[in-house]
Amino acid sequence: MIAPLELTREILAAAAMVGGTFFMIVTGLGLLRFPDVYTRMHAAGKAGTIGVALLILAPVFFFAGSEPFVSFRGVLAIVFQFITTPAATYLLAHACYATRYPTHAGTALDELGRWMPVVPDEDFGEE
Repeated sequence: MIAPLELTREILAAAAMVGGTFFMIVTGLGLLRFPDVYTRMHAAGKAGTIGVALLILAPVFFFAGSEPFVSFRGVLAIVFQFITTPAATYLLAHACYATRYPTHAGTALDELGRWMPVVPDEDFGEE
């Protein structure tokens, strides 16, 4: 018979894996279905981050009682993921906007236009 604490850890690990897999599938569908690069980055940045965090959290739950450094490294990896993914998504979106990457035809409002002027292509690389 399995000890109650071990069973709880296994159930939490399984739930984290199922949840992480769900969010990664949602991320993949968002990347396939969304019309332009900005909405695709939104899907990858939000659902992808949660999915990866849950998939990292599964071994943290599973090895919580036996391997203390697995838990520490897992939490560290999740913190690193939450710090780097939004920054990378912001920088990619900023670069796409600055180079006038086309938006979807249904995009009706450009709120960033008054704050960030677009640099013409011929001005890139010139000092």
